[in-house]
Amino acid sequence: MAPTGGSCSRIWQHPRFVAKKRGSMVEIKCHLGDSGNVSWLRKQETDSEAKLFLPEKGRILQTHNSTEATLIIQDVQFPDNGIYFCKQECSQSPPRTERGCGTELRVMGFSTLAQLKRRNTLKDGIILIQTLLIILFIIVPIFLLLDKDDSKAGMEEDHTYEGLDIDQTATYEDIVTLRTGEVKWSVGEHPGQE
Repeated sequence: MAPTGGSCSRIWQHPRFVAKKRGSMVEIKCHLGDSGNVSWLRKQETDSEAKLFLPEKGRILQTHNSTEATLIIQDVQFPDNGIYFCKQECSQSPPRTERGCGTELRVMGFSTLAQLKRRNTLKDGIILIQTLLIILFIIVPIFLLLDKDDSKAGMEEDHTYEGLDIDQTATYEDIVTLRTGEVKWSVGEHPGQE
């Protein structure tokens, strides 16, 4: 969609953003509302203002007709990063210069096989450390708590020799000798008597 205004203000660019791998080709189009002299500007991160971007034989090509200007960059490299603007000089009265909104170009690098292996090794190491930490801080305390509960349950159920000093007896028969006090048996109540 073109902006409103005079015929020369009808300039728009596409795409607004493009990311390409190093060594590939980029094509930026600028749609013009009127014929006129067209040039391209580039603003890099270190620049305060956009600067004139000149063609390079065999690598940077600038073409235009009455309705469209095209910038083609072959074999893009990291120094090509920046925002590209098409600029049109209108010959109408009063003469003026119009500029498109710009297209940002980001050049992405290739990863070598060694870099990919290094990244994968690092990821594998991080996953291994996370697994060990999960085992250490979650699973081990759970097992310790379960084991502690089992030992308490066993102690609560063992009431067989409660009250007897079982640690000092040699055999089962010696348990009777440890009792203090008299055993009061009533006649007729002794299990051996009837």
